[in-house]
Amino acid sequence: MENAYRELCARMGLPESENLLGVWKTLCTPEEAALAVLLPGTAAGLSEKTGKGVEAVQALLDSLFLKGAVFKAPGEGPVSYRLAKNIVQFHDASLVWSGATGDFFGLWKRVMDGDFSALMRDLPPDMVLPSFMRVIPVNETITMQSGVLPYEACVEMIDRSERIAVVQCPCRLSQRNCGASLESCIQLNRGADYALERGHGRTITREEALAILKRSEEEGLVHMVENRGFGNAICNCCECCCEMFRLAKYSGKKWILSPSRYRASVDRALCTACGACEDRCPVEAISVGEGASIDAELCLGCGLCISSCPVDAIVLDQVRPLEHIPVK
Repeated sequence: MENAYRELCARMGLPESENLLGVWKTLCTPEEAALAVLLPGTAAGLSEKTGKGVEAVQALLDSLFLKGAVFKAPGEGPVSYRLAKNIVQFHDASLVWSGATGDFFGLWKRVMDGDFSALMRDLPPDMVLPSFMRVIPVNETITMQSGVLPYEACVEMIDRSERIAVVQCPCRLSQRNCGASLESCIQLNRGADYALERGHGRTITREEALAILKRSEEEGLVHMVENRGFGNAICNCCECCCEMFRLAKYSGKKWILSPSRYRASVDRALCTACGACEDRCPVEAISVGEGASIDAELCLGCGLCISSCPVDAIVLDQVRPLEHIPVK
């Protein structure tokens, strides 16, 4: 059965990781692991491959689904199951498993901060892959901008969603580096359906979702979504726990996290050099001497500095074209 666990590690891109091996062994029984390596497939198809009854196979698939080890592929007809698309999806899904313990969280922390960061760091310097996540500005900072897209404004994303749920942040569950709110990841439409079906989320109203956004901004959290047009979730991230922030830091690959289409700029005539923006910036892009200065290369365009400025000396300027955001 060890071979099945090793194969699952390989399918996530880390065949030699002892930490990821520990994750799989904690999450799956040997019987579940042996079935998981045969995916993708339906219960009926896997029954033929294994010689087990369809009901027995379905019970194993149901268990793996609830644990975040497998996913249901969209489509008509019999449900087809698959493994996570990548280790990031596996990380987020399995960490909200109801059976997760402190040891399990610790294994994932070592996987992401050590093994996966090392894998990314060893990629060729000229290799640039699509960013995993994209920053969304604080809503009040772009409400007066022209040409704001519906998928770069959190309020519009919520307004356009038919179903909304909230789940605990998997990164903060694992890292535990700060006291920011755990229940802060907003799931939309298919994301909400998935969270509710697994039982690790709860349905919320539009008003509750907006309250979570406001609380997150007050806590200095950065809104982030999948780096494509209209994703299934709005994450509210701290730089000390968020795997995207940490991965970009430890791997040295800045492209992992895509900035918004905006960049902060300071009106030095208004700036009082109070330092509030410097304290607020999650990536240390702001330094304050006689006035605030913003490093254009580091700025993510999140707008947290603007919401903290007592004299309205900072604005967001649109510096990237519409094509900066991949629609699909």
